[in-house]
Amino acid sequence: MSERWNDEDWMEFTEVLTEEAGGLTSFHEAERTLRKLCASGVVRAIQVYEDGPEFIAPKEWTRDDFNPHLVYLSCKDLHRYWLDLENRPPPKPTGKQPRIKAHLAEMFPNGVPDPAHCPRKALKADLLKRDPSLNPLDEATLKSAIDAYNSSQADPKQS
Repeated sequence: MSERWNDEDWMEFTEVLTEEAGGLTSFHEAERTLRKLCASGVVRAIQVYEDGPEFIAPKEWTRDDFNPHLVYLSCKDLHRYWLDLENRPPPKPTGKQPRIKAHLAEMFPNGVPDPAHCPRKALKADLLKRDPSLNPLDEATLKSAIDAYNSSQADPKQS
């Protein structure tokens, strides 16, 4: 159920969970995210009483016993938050795989040959020589990076 108050639209907390955030993540994760947004003041919230709505202080959201029953969130704030999320650049990949894939691209521009033509022990030694920070490099990580790199070569849109 939505409310109009102070020339602004407000959506019930549970409705936001099911309609707005539910498709993006699990219900539990969506609730946790919304509670954090309200606790940080990014999203304003009101509680509706018989004599009218009142703003909920951000610190209320940190209380364990706080129940968001009949709490409404600012549609304007939610919209701004979702737009900000959509317009953020994707996070840079971290870990070893992006570095391994970069080395593989230099070494094998057309994809890494199968193990019969490129023994993985020798490839691992070459990668560690090129980039000692990859040590320790386990077989599963190497295989996963090779598979990801080779599939991106097969479908360039994935890289």
